[in-house]
Amino acid sequence: MPTYETLPRFAVDLGRLTRNYLYSLNAELAGTGIYAGTLAIGASIARSEMGEAAAAQVDAESADNSKFPVVDPDVLAERYWDMYVKRNRVEQFHPQSLTPQTAV
Repeated sequence: MPTYETLPRFAVDLGRLTRNYLYSLNAELAGTGIYAGTLAIGASIARSEMGEAAAAQVDAESADNSKFPVVDPDVLAERYWDMYVKRNRVEQFHPQSLTPQTAV
């Protein structure tokens, strides 16, 4: 998985700018009934065309049998719904081991 150290500088800056904007937007909308939040997904999504294509490519190219994480879209829907209903956080990372330092 890419880290800040392995990404081009513009990608790192874009990620930081996006997070800053999201936090500002969330604060600006507080109390209006409108929620701004994001779910950062650091995995392929199961049962998706891109997820299946990525899995096939990894199987063909992975010499050490390492696998990119795959998440169930139903689990992602539950995370989104939980964020929307509770509105107690601006961002959430999935899988939970994903952090702002490794997410872009």
